[in-house]
Amino acid sequence: MRAVVIDRVGGSEVLQLSTLEKPLPGPGEVLVKVHSAGVNPADWKCRQGNLAQFLSYRFPFVLGFDLAGVVEAVGEGVEGFAVGMKVFAQSDVGAGKWGSYAEYACVRHDSVVPMPAGLGFTEAAAVPTPALAAWAGLFDDGALKKGQKVLVHGGAGAVGMFAIQFAKAAGAEVIATCGADNLDYLKLLGCAQAIDYRAQDIGQAVQAWSPGGVDLVLDCVGSSSLPGALDLLSPGGMLVAILTLVEGDAGPDHAAAASRGLRTAVTYSKMPSGGNLGKIAALLADGKVRPPRTETMPLAQVAAAHDLLQSGRAKRKLVLQVAGDD
Repeated sequence: MRAVVIDRVGGSEVLQLSTLEKPLPGPGEVLVKVHSAGVNPADWKCRQGNLAQFLSYRFPFVLGFDLAGVVEAVGEGVEGFAVGMKVFAQSDVGAGKWGSYAEYACVRHDSVVPMPAGLGFTEAAAVPTPALAAWAGLFDDGALKKGQKVLVHGGAGAVGMFAIQFAKAAGAEVIATCGADNLDYLKLLGCAQAIDYRAQDIGQAVQAWSPGGVDLVLDCVGSSSLPGALDLLSPGGMLVAILTLVEGDAGPDHAAAASRGLRTAVTYSKMPSGGNLGKIAALLADGKVRPPRTETMPLAQVAAAHDLLQSGRAKRKLVLQVAGDD
């Protein structure tokens, strides 16, 4: 099978299109014929070796956290998946197994979910990792409830745009930060107010919107880009930061928060991910949540995709077309 592999960690130059033996599903696994593979910040961080504390690299290594395709085969003990079924999933690359930058990928069955009706492979592949991170931040760690107020910092990114929609679907009120060119987009997603972080004072805007502070701040940016985050919270409020794995990003000041009666957490999508992804799929199928705006690139251009994403020049969610038509 065709696959993008790395034989060492490093820059985008280590990404090589190669041929590998088609994998076979083991017990409890589903073999997916990959049509589309989402490109996430976690991919280039994995490529650089930033995930070494979480997984053991066994070279040649296939990157890629997200995929959409059709079931090719199932392993022993797997039920509920038929050959040819359209599915999407977060891959097992976080466990040190081959990921989605390949024509075939084996994924543990409890991370695989039928594709939502109305979504193509490109849209579905753009969903798992950012949506699961947003879900974990809002609900698993943030314990967001109906009627609460939440600030999403970095609302125009894939994680942020999902967080806005999930919070709205849960009955919360949402304010979010973004660049000037995305103000209208965030309002379309359901924001009560979108804040231009370059032109406006975030603290003043939040205070004007909610004088008593917000119940939850979800920081999708990190790297100390929201230094006054604790000041934006209501008494007993919570700051949840998406795990960035970027050098120099220390995350929330847990001690300072605790001294003020505030709560903090660092969040990331957990495995197996099928339970939460199934809930997300239902929201997508019902039209309550829309997928990110996407740009498709061929698998052979994976290095260019990584460079675009890592440099911050990607304007839309990048998806690699691995095989077939969408």
